[in-house]
Amino acid sequence: MLSEAEFAEQQRLLGRRIHFHDGVYWEQVNSWYCKPAFQYQAFEPGSARPSRIRSLLGYSHLTLDPGQANRTSPAMLLDRSTLDRFELKNLQPRKRTTIRRALEACQIQLIPDVEADLERIRLINVSQAQRQANISHTAESIERYTAQADDWRAQIRQEARLPGRQWWGAYIEGNLVAYLRSYQVGNRLVIQQVKSDTNYLKSSPVDALYYSVLSQAASDPSCDLIFNGEPMHASLNQFKELYLFRAVDLPVYSSNAMLINFYKQRLLRHSQAASTVHAS
Repeated sequence: MLSEAEFAEQQRLLGRRIHFHDGVYWEQVNSWYCKPAFQYQAFEPGSARPSRIRSLLGYSHLTLDPGQANRTSPAMLLDRSTLDRFELKNLQPRKRTTIRRALEACQIQLIPDVEADLERIRLINVSQAQRQANISHTAESIERYTAQADDWRAQIRQEARLPGRQWWGAYIEGNLVAYLRSYQVGNRLVIQQVKSDTNYLKSSPVDALYYSVLSQAASDPSCDLIFNGEPMHASLNQFKELYLFRAVDLPVYSSNAMLINFYKQRLLRHSQAASTVHAS
């Protein structure tokens, strides 16, 4: 488990622009805009803000009370009340069967040496990038793991050295076939990344990973919330929902929400006007 200060320092080591102001570690996400270094940190609007010189265009953060928000941010969330009933018997029957078979086929453990499995991790990433090539939400292209492989290896080696970051692996006959990366800051667990080798999908290694990681979180009283990215395409959302995640709108306070809405409305009017001219 990491403190917010420890997580912020790790982000700084990874090249993020971090500063401490008003009791909060902030990340400067572009030239003059900031968010908390730990994006799921929530506090009351007005209780803290980033350095003014670093946030000339504004800042945003999650709020404790939806009534204090002026916009929302979508997320897939699993809370403590749901974790308390996370058991195999409480999942859907077909999913229970899949998990049992996956756990028979796969050995789930923390990856003991990321360096030793680095090439397998790269090939898994290549495989998933090829499989998801037509999905618009794919974060990185295959070139990241091929043409830019040396840069990718350097990044992974740096991240693998960070304490408190967990790399879970699914192994079949000693061969890494899927992995899940996570970290916990305070009482909030973040599932950062999940990838699998297309050649082993029939063994459902991702199901084995999800069930094992969530079962451990359910038995850990220090874990109150699990964040699992944003809602994406329907099939992925459904997969997460079968593990009791639900799509929620997190309350966000943005210092420049009115300005953003103003420009959005102007862009919309401009787009509608252009469409009208084109149609005529």
